[in-house]
Amino acid sequence: MQLSKLSFPTLSISTILGEDNLGISLFRHSVKGRNEFEQPHKHDFYLVFFVESGSGVHDIDFTQYTVADNQVYFVRPGQIHNWSLKEGTTGFQLMLSNEIVNIFYNLSPLSFFQASSISCISLTETVFQEFIKQLNDIEGLLPNNDIVTKEIVVLQLHLLLKLLEKNYLIQFPERDSVVRPEKLIQKFVELVEVHFHQEPAVKFYATQLKITANYLNILSQKYLKTAAGDFIKDRSMLEAKRLLASTNLSMKEIAYQLGFNDNGYFSKVFKKLSGESPSDFRESYKFYHPYH
Repeated sequence: MQLSKLSFPTLSISTILGEDNLGISLFRHSVKGRNEFEQPHKHDFYLVFFVESGSGVHDIDFTQYTVADNQVYFVRPGQIHNWSLKEGTTGFQLMLSNEIVNIFYNLSPLSFFQASSISCISLTETVFQEFIKQLNDIEGLLPNNDIVTKEIVVLQLHLLLKLLEKNYLIQFPERDSVVRPEKLIQKFVELVEVHFHQEPAVKFYATQLKITANYLNILSQKYLKTAAGDFIKDRSMLEAKRLLASTNLSMKEIAYQLGFNDNGYFSKVFKKLSGESPSDFRESYKFYHPYH
C-alpha cells in the first residue's frame, strides 16, 4: 500500500548543512544551528544535541521536552521531531550516519539509541563541561583528512558516546540491557520493532524468544515498566500517530497497515491509549501545525 501525500520531509546531513560529509558532522549550534525548526521532520541519521545554555521546547515522537541548560538529546532515524529554542541557545550538534553508529554497535549497543528509549538526559554543569572539552577536541581534528586522524576521531567519538551511555544509565538504570536476563528484553524490543505491524500477540514474541508468555510479561513489567501486550500496543499507536500526522491515509487504511482488521477496534484502542480518537488527534495536530 502506498503512503499518500507525505508531509514530513526526511532530512539528510547534506540537506541540513549543504555539504557532503563522511558520516560524522559536528558543529556549534550557535553557528550553523536553527533555533526555529518548527516543521516536524525526520532524519536518516542519528542526532546528539548538546544544549550548553538555552530554553524552549523540543518535541520528539509526540513527547514534548522542556529545554534547559546542560541537557543532551538523542534522536534516531525515523523519529518525528521539531523544536522552538530561545535566541542565543548554545551547544553542539553531533550528526552520525547509520554506518558510523553500526561500527560502534559491533562492540556494544547504545541504550539511548534503542527503540522506545527516553530521548533526553540532564547533566551537572561539571559533567557537561567535560563533554564540551571532548567535543572541542573532536572539532579540532575533524578538518584533517589523513586516515590516522580519522581513526582517532572515531575512537574519541566512541569514548564520548560510551561516557554518555554511563550517565544515561545512571539516570535510567532500567534501560541497561546488560543486566536483563540473557538480554531477552532487548531482543523483545527489537522483535517488536520489526513485527508490530503484523503480530500483536505476546505469545508470538515469547515463542521467538523460547520462553513462556507469562515469563515475558514478568520481564516486561520489571524492565519496561509495562505489560508486554501494552508495550506492543504502544508501539503500534506511536506508528498510528506518525501516519495520522504525516499522511492522508484513511483510518481504515492505517488500521489495516497496523494489523487491525476492525477499524472500530483500532479507534477504541487508540482512544484508550492516547485519550482522543484518531480523527481528533489528526485535527488537533493540524491545528498546532497549520502548514501541515
